[in-house]
This record gives sequence, C-alpha cells and structure tokens, in this order.
Amino acid sequence: MQPSQPERIFASLTIGAVTVETPLFVAPLAGITDRTFRRICRRNGAGMVITEMVAAEALVRNHPKTWNLARFEQDERPVGVQLFSHDPAVLGEAARRVAELEPDVIDLNFGCPVKKVVRRGAGAGFLEDLGRLSAAVREVVKASSIPVTVKLRSGPASDRINAVEAARRSEDAGAAAVVLHARTTSQFFRGRADWKVIAEVKQAIRIPVIGNGDVARPEDAQRLWDETGCDGIMIGRGALGHPWMFAACAAALQQCPYYPPNAEEKWAVIAEHYQMMLADKGDKVGLLEMRKHLGWYSKGLPGAVQYRAQVVRLNDPQDVLTTSKEFFLKSKLAEAGSD
Repeated sequence: MQPSQPERIFASLTIGAVTVETPLFVAPLAGITDRTFRRICRRNGAGMVITEMVAAEALVRNHPKTWNLARFEQDERPVGVQLFSHDPAVLGEAARRVAELEPDVIDLNFGCPVKKVVRRGAGAGFLEDLGRLSAAVREVVKASSIPVTVKLRSGPASDRINAVEAARRSEDAGAAAVVLHARTTSQFFRGRADWKVIAEVKQAIRIPVIGNGDVARPEDAQRLWDETGCDGIMIGRGALGHPWMFAACAAALQQCPYYPPNAEEKWAVIAEHYQMMLADKGDKVGLLEMRKHLGWYSKGLPGAVQYRAQVVRLNDPQDVLTTSKEFFLKSKLAEAGSD
C-alpha cells in the first residue's frame, strides 16, 4: 500500500515582496470588477483583487477614463492593475506610468479570448507567439520594481495546448507568478476547464501558480487545490451575486467551520454594495451598473423574475433600494448559504 500524501496547508502566499494572507483572488472581469465590487469582495474574504483590464495604449495617451479604471482604493490592497496591449514596448511604458499609483502587482493579460482583442495580438493572442510574450514580460519587468504576474489560458485550441511553455517563458523573463485559466482561447467560457493543465504548469515552474476556472462552490475550490497542487485560486463568475463565496472557500480549504450569512447579513452586503456604487459612479451610472449585480444577487430566489422586471423600470435610487430591501428580506431562500 502506498503511504498517504500529507495534506497541504492552505496558507499565505508570497508574490515578489507581496504577501497575500488568504490566496483567494478576484478575477478581473471587464465591466464588472470595478472598485466597488473589488472592495466588497475584499470585505467578504478575498485575499487579493485585480482591476478590470486596462488598455495600455490609452493609459500612455493619458486617457482620463482609462486612468480611472486603473485607480483603486487603499482598502483594496493587495491589489493588481491588469494591462493589455499587443505591443511589448507599450506595455512597458504603461507599466512605468501605472507604477505611480503604487499597485502591489502589475498583471499582464495574456488570456482575454475576445476575437477583436486576439486578432490584434493582444490578450490570448500572445499565446500564438511566445517569443513576443517573453518580450512583453521582460519589458514590463524592466520598467518598474513592482512584481509582475501573467494571466494565461491553456493554449489557442485543444490541439495547441502550450501553457507549460508560456509559463516557463514568463518565469524566465522575470514574472513573479502565473495565473492559469484552464480553458483554451477557442473555448472562450464554454465547456469545462481542464485542471490537468494547471497541475502540469505547477510541476514545470518554481514561481507560484494560481488556478482559475469552474470554481462555483467551496467544494470546487477544495478539489482544484487537491488535484492541481496550485498555490492560490482565482474566482470570477462564481462570485457574481455571491461575494461571500471567498469566505466560504477559505473556511473549506482551512477545514474550519463556516456559518453562511442569513437574510439580514446578505442584505447588509447588498445595501453596502449599492451605496458604494452610487457614491463612486453617481446616481445615474451607478444605478445602471448596479442593476446587473442585483440580478446576480437575486438569481435563484423566489420571485426573482418579477423583482428584476420591477427594478429595471425604477429610476429613483431610493425606490430601488426600498424595493430591493423588501424583496431580499422577504425571501426565505436568502437564508441559504453560498450556492
């Protein structure tokens, strides 16, 4: 009989000189992981957050809206700013400039599968040219002393899985950690993530590897941790409407009791999210942005369809708040834990 393997301890993670006390990361999602959502996730158990992807060219041109995407609040730390471009030199210059904000890490997006991004050679387009990927990492590492992380996918397609080589090249060029979304570019967000690729990358490099893909429940986080040997876990869509997912995953991985929030506690989080969103973006834009989050928070609850139909017709922020409070506190399913 083979001796049983000792259980790995889920503990803090070091990326360069940055310590992530609980290595559960908020995945960057364009149009979703804004300052408000990142802060809500940090307050509910996430160990580190990454900004939405920031266009390096626009940053270099000092586009105000792009600089606003890169900015963060101090209570988000540790926080990374994610840059994307097809041009290694532009990425380097953007990294030099964004270093003025003093993020904890600079993250390079080599994983966005959107066709218009990939066609230009940005995002997952870098997986088509690993020499250019290496050059981009070197340029950014050279540009500042802030640790550089890279976000990869498994490869361009199922017959071209090259994440191990991309990760090796990233490490050789000076990256401090690799995040791997275990889907190919052509999969987009369809199908299942192939966690075996995460395990292969973990075996191939010395720097930390953060696994990403198909973590929708605490049990998924436990399986990903056990099956891949990864050093951290990144959660994206699984946290939409469930920011307390991070606390639930941390408890599972640390084998600690977890007490899910009740209806009142969940409503307190939703109300805080709502108020912070309006404070950051103003009543008009904040309300529009918050509607999609209210939709995610209400998913699966009785009467959710009618509630969403009602909310989209309301334009007064106080009316939305009052209607939402009544809905979430009356729902018996709001008493349930993370689902």
